[in-house]
Amino acid sequence: MNRNIYFNEDDGHFYEHPAADMTPEGVDRLVDTYAENTQVAGVLFCVNLQRALFDSAAWETFWVGYDPALGDDQPALQRGNRVLDHALLRERGIDQFERWLARCRHHGIEGWLTMRMNDCHGLGETAFKQPGAPAWTLSWPSTWWRERPDLRRAPYRFERSWEGAFDYAQAEVRAHHLKLIEEVLGRYDMFGLELDWMRWGMMFKPGHEREGRGLLTAFVRDVRRLADQAAVRLGHPVLLAHRVPACPESALALGYDVAAWAKAGMADMLTLSSFLCGSWDDLPMELWRALVGDKVKLLAHVEPHLCPYPSQVVLNDYSLMHGAAASALHRGADGVYLFNECYRESDDPERLRHTLTHVGEPRTLESTERRFALSYPQVRAAGEPDRAVLPIPLRVPKIGADFGRMAENVTLRFATGPKPKTGKAWLRLGFSVELPGALKFHLNSRPLPSAAADGVPASPMPEAAAFTFSQPLPLDMLLDDSNVVEFIAPQVDGALVWAEIMVVPDRRS
Repeated sequence: MNRNIYFNEDDGHFYEHPAADMTPEGVDRLVDTYAENTQVAGVLFCVNLQRALFDSAAWETFWVGYDPALGDDQPALQRGNRVLDHALLRERGIDQFERWLARCRHHGIEGWLTMRMNDCHGLGETAFKQPGAPAWTLSWPSTWWRERPDLRRAPYRFERSWEGAFDYAQAEVRAHHLKLIEEVLGRYDMFGLELDWMRWGMMFKPGHEREGRGLLTAFVRDVRRLADQAAVRLGHPVLLAHRVPACPESALALGYDVAAWAKAGMADMLTLSSFLCGSWDDLPMELWRALVGDKVKLLAHVEPHLCPYPSQVVLNDYSLMHGAAASALHRGADGVYLFNECYRESDDPERLRHTLTHVGEPRTLESTERRFALSYPQVRAAGEPDRAVLPIPLRVPKIGADFGRMAENVTLRFATGPKPKTGKAWLRLGFSVELPGALKFHLNSRPLPSAAADGVPASPMPEAAAFTFSQPLPLDMLLDDSNVVEFIAPQVDGALVWAEIMVVPDRRS
C-alpha cells in the first residue's frame, strides 16, 4: 500500500480522550490507529495555540494556573477538560510528543511537529467580551496577547479574530515565535517541522503585507538555520514544511514569498490549503511546480466540506473529499493532507479507516464515489478577488461584459481528475428558481444526447438549490483532468448556485 497521506493531529483532539488514555500505551495507540495498514506517510502533531501544549520554558503553557489541589472551581478549567488531561500527562511524566515521534519511527512513517504561527482562537470573543460566548473562547488567548494590544495587526477594529492576530512586522512578535521554534527543535527528535501559516493566515497590518515579505523570508531563514542545527545534534536531516494558501497570488498578497523560500532551500514540503471547510478541486499544481521546482514535495489539503461560493452554506460529504483528492493527485500532487479528520478517530472510526485506506492513491480512489463541485480558493488577502465562479445569474446582465460567458451561454469548467474507466457519471446542477423549460448541453464541444437521469445518488445539495437538474454523461465523452459543460440559460431572474460532475463506480468501497 502506497503511503501518500499526511495527517494533522490538532491541538485538542487527543486531550478529549478519556483520562484512561493519558498513559504511555494510550499515547502510542493513537499513532497505531493512524499508521497500521493505512496510506499514511506522516503524522504532524500540533505543539501550540497561543500557549504551548508541552512543558515549555519558552512560552506560557495551556494548563498554566491549574492546581490539582484546588478542585474544580478554578479559572484554568474554563479552558475545558483538556487542561485535566494535560495535567495527568505531566503528573505521570509523559511527554506525548516525544512518544508520538518515537512511535512514528517504530512504524516507519514520518513524525512531524507542526506549529501554528498565529493562532486566533477566542480573540474576537475576548475583545468583544461577548455575552453567552463559551468560556473556553474567553480563556484561550495568552496572557501576553491580553497585555500587549500594541502587538496586534488591526487593534482599531474587531469583526471576528483575524484583527487581533499578532503583527509579524514587529520584531518582538517574530522573536516570541522564534523562541518556541528554537525550543522545539532543540528538544525533540523529529522528521521535520511544519510552520502552519494557515492558523490563521493574516500576519501583517492591512496594506503592509508587501513590505512584510522580506521580514517573513528572513524569519524562515532563521528557522532553517535552527533546523540545520537540530540536524547536527540528531544526526539526520530535519525537514522544513509550510502550510500556505492554495493560490500563489494569494500567498504573495498575504506576505508569503513561497517561491523565494523554495529557491533558498527553506521549503522541503508545501501544503496548498484552505482555512477550513473549503475543499477546492482546481488546484494550480503546474503553476506551483513551476514556481518551486521539482525538489519540493507538494501536498493538497482535501476536506469533506465544500462551500460553492462565499456566504453560502457549507456542504459536508466525503465524496467531495474523494473528488478533491483524485483531481489533485492527477495534477501531480505528491500526496494529500488531512486537517481536523483526527476527530473521526473518536466519533466515526469506521469513516476514518475508510479515508486512511482510500484517499492517498488514485487506484483506491477509483472505487469510491467522487463529486467534483465548483468552489473557490477560500484563503485570500483582504480585498483580493475571491475567484468564485458561482452564483451565475441566468439573465445576462450585459452582453460582452463577461468573456467567459459570451451572452446567454453558460460555460462550466470542472477539474475531474483521471477519466473514469467504469461506472456512471452525471452532471448535477442546482438553481435558485424553477426553470421554464428543458436545457440542452454540450460536453467538451459535443452535444449531449437527451436522456433520463435515472439512478442518480441522493447526495445533498445546498439549500439555495431550490430546483435541481441531473444529466447523464457518457464516459466516452469525458476527458482527463478537465471537462467543460455549456448550456443556454433561460433569460429569467434567478441563478445557478451549484454545479458538479458526480462519478459512481460499478463497485464501491
